[in-house]
Amino acid sequence: MVKKVYLAVILSVAFIISLSSWFMLQSHSEVQKPAPDSSNITIFLTGDVMFYFAVDSLLDEGVDVFGDFNTPFKASDLVVINLEAPFTNSNENLKTVIPVKADPEHASLLKSDNVKVACLANNHIMDYGETGLNDTLKTLKNYNITTVGAGENLQEANQPAYFLVDDHKIAILNYFDTTTFQEFSQSELPAATSNSSGFAPADWNIMKENLDEAKKQADIVIVILHYGNEYSTSPNEYQQNISRKCIDDGADMVVGSHPHVIQKVESYQGKVIFYSLGNFVFDQTNPSPKESMAVQFQDLNGNLSAIIYPFHLTNSCPLFMDTESSESFLKSLRAQSDADIKIENGKGIIAIEK
Repeated sequence: MVKKVYLAVILSVAFIISLSSWFMLQSHSEVQKPAPDSSNITIFLTGDVMFYFAVDSLLDEGVDVFGDFNTPFKASDLVVINLEAPFTNSNENLKTVIPVKADPEHASLLKSDNVKVACLANNHIMDYGETGLNDTLKTLKNYNITTVGAGENLQEANQPAYFLVDDHKIAILNYFDTTTFQEFSQSELPAATSNSSGFAPADWNIMKENLDEAKKQADIVIVILHYGNEYSTSPNEYQQNISRKCIDDGADMVVGSHPHVIQKVESYQGKVIFYSLGNFVFDQTNPSPKESMAVQFQDLNGNLSAIIYPFHLTNSCPLFMDTESSESFLKSLRAQSDADIKIENGKGIIAIEK
């Protein structure tokens, strides 16, 4: 009887030791799981977004006008759009030629589709003057959407937007060049000053000061410029000069908007310049802007790249091209560009040097 009890005790102790060892092994294996990538960052950037004309009616009907991009947007760390219309109910337009505005209620779509940044430095943000701008800033703030490129004064308008993603700091800067808008008076296109509201002007002295500061603060610096000639498929000399200056001064990527059509892509000093992405959400009768693209900046464990997503604008909304159409589009873009664009699965990939 004693032997049986002694044997039972030994077996019990052995079982407890075995069980403890199993728990220790499990705990140890959890501790030893490989650490996540040192960086895994995805940033989507788009061309012109205008919630007006036919787009306004679609939004009233509950259509998600971001089309096929709503899913990849929601999976991204940052989504950055160029917002080409103030969110306001004001009827007192400052600009007399094609003033545009957007219903403030429609800003909710930006929030639901993970838009984090609205670039405001463009030729429409001041269409309804200070009231329109202030309404826009207030509306976007209510949805926790960061604005860049316009503000109540020059310092606010020029301020870069900073974001911390996976322990990496990202800076977004946004400016508007007015050299191709000579037909408009300064009162119709008011740049911000030290004591008045407006957009951030593409003044190199101001830009350089902000770029120098952003490069000290951030690991990744992206400059978004509203510039160029409408419907021109080639960048002008100013676009090239100012974009290259941005790269020389520390920007990792420059992205352009305003022409409404695609312009070439350029690799410069190991970085990349998209002179014009074209339209993204836009009601326009001209057939030429119906093919367009968005770009995704990626940092995967220190490997930087820009990924081009071609799409058709269908009923004002971006819908992905099929693989054959995408590859045809990308081959044409590559032929006119100064960049090594690799084509894989209907997307264009450009390596960016760290």
